[in-house]
Amino acid sequence: MAAAQEAPYAATSRGAQCGLQPDGTLTCRYVVGRDLEFSLHRVSEKNVRLEIARSDPEGDYMIEPAMHSRCVMVRFGKRSMAVGGSDLVFAAVSGRNGMVYRGLRDCRLGR
Repeated sequence: MAAAQEAPYAATSRGAQCGLQPDGTLTCRYVVGRDLEFSLHRVSEKNVRLEIARSDPEGDYMIEPAMHSRCVMVRFGKRSMAVGGSDLVFAAVSGRNGMVYRGLRDCRLGR
């Protein structure tokens, strides 16, 4: 269970991979813990798209299904909450640049 208690910021940062697609757009894929996998397509464009492969609220990590100010919120799931996780600790992934931030304000301001 130790990995499940890793802060969302650290776990999301470690599980991030970004790359250019054949059409020149940037796609970033995030694998966080055992229960969360999602992608951002067309990063840095106005029509950035969130694609959720798996996000289990009962698991170790989850995301909110809607983006906030072009940011994806990564939170502890119920399994991590049971072993010391907190609702106040989360990560924000930017649709503007694909980077992981410790808070929504930093994500909104990220370039």
